[in-house]
Amino acid sequence: MVRYQLIIRIMTKQVLSVLVLLALALGIHAKNCTSPFSQVGNKCYYVSLEKANWHVADRSCRKLGGELMVLDDQQDKLLITKHLNSLGLLTIPGYEDSVWVGINCLGTSRSFILSKNGSTVPFLDWVPLEPNNYTPEEDCVGFADFNGAYGYHDIECKFQFPFVCQRKAGEDYLCLKKELFTEAFF
Repeated sequence: MVRYQLIIRIMTKQVLSVLVLLALALGIHAKNCTSPFSQVGNKCYYVSLEKANWHVADRSCRKLGGELMVLDDQQDKLLITKHLNSLGLLTIPGYEDSVWVGINCLGTSRSFILSKNGSTVPFLDWVPLEPNNYTPEEDCVGFADFNGAYGYHDIECKFQFPFVCQRKAGEDYLCLKKELFTEAFF
């Protein structure tokens, strides 16, 4: 009887190992966002309704282990816009209802770059007529419903806006649905 139980345990471990490897091979995994971040699409976002200038917003995101939001593509833009609208942000057309993003041209003679590392912005989706350097110090970038579209616009860093921090969703654990497996009792 003891030998039979040992064989069952070994077989159970082998079956579970195969299931885990199969899940990993198929790309079944769970992404998670730790507090205060929430998952939207494939990113974790933290929306601060507290208004701050661009520099304070940037430091605040870094303290949380993130960075100011930067859009990856059109799908990312649609997802985060919908999320921000659900929180009551970006609901009034105009630059006054902006959120800060992680793009600026500080010290680069109007070459807009990612604030986190100085590299090129992969998806630079300006609203119509932007960037315009309307005032000589429009070195930071906000995201708003402005000039008839949602997108980026240049603006002075001293303005006070809410801000959005982002970080990639972690892949810290594997989550398998219990209902997909048959339980065995020994």
